[in-house]
Amino acid sequence: MNIKDKLINFQYQYSRIFTFGLNRKKFVCLPKSNSLFASNNSRNTFIALGFTLFSCGLFFSGIIEGFINGNEISTEFILVFFVVHPIAATIGLRQFLWLINGRQELRIEKGKMTLSKKGTFLTKTQSFELKHVENIRNETQENSLSTYDKTLRNIALNRKLLFGHIMGEIIFKYKGKKVKLFNELTENQKAELITEINNLKEKPTHNTV
Repeated sequence: MNIKDKLINFQYQYSRIFTFGLNRKKFVCLPKSNSLFASNNSRNTFIALGFTLFSCGLFFSGIIEGFINGNEISTEFILVFFVVHPIAATIGLRQFLWLINGRQELRIEKGKMTLSKKGTFLTKTQSFELKHVENIRNETQENSLSTYDKTLRNIALNRKLLFGHIMGEIIFKYKGKKVKLFNELTENQKAELITEINNLKEKPTHNTV
């Protein structure tokens, strides 16, 4: 291994620090003759957990600021500490709950696919006509990535976890739009889920119980 390869490998090993978190890996896939249920837990890192938990403290910033500094109550004070900060704290709490308790569920029955998120608040269930679900595929095969690309993915992971819920281990097209599915799966788990969805799509009676 030359010096360049050693340096890239060192950067990759260092970037793995950014991916450390609570181990919540769980994947369930329960196919039936004309239906499917699957679920997958959220992914987290200690960095994302710390940042979102810290942001929850903004709920109390106005009280703390007023108590410590004794500031006069002004319009600007109310706007910042009792409007902006609570909104930011609510967003942080929603994300924190997702990171430590969230899961996405997939259900297919009667020719419809639904995706729902559990474990946090302000979530929305998505519904799809199975016949319009197309090009179901593995988003990225880890084995095909270079060490450099893996390093970039590790570094970008926390940004994705802070501002989104679903990483998109599997993706599909629905009426021209790309839809992301699930967070942390092995290659075998991805292949299993893709196969089960495609099997239901191919059945001419998938719209019956």
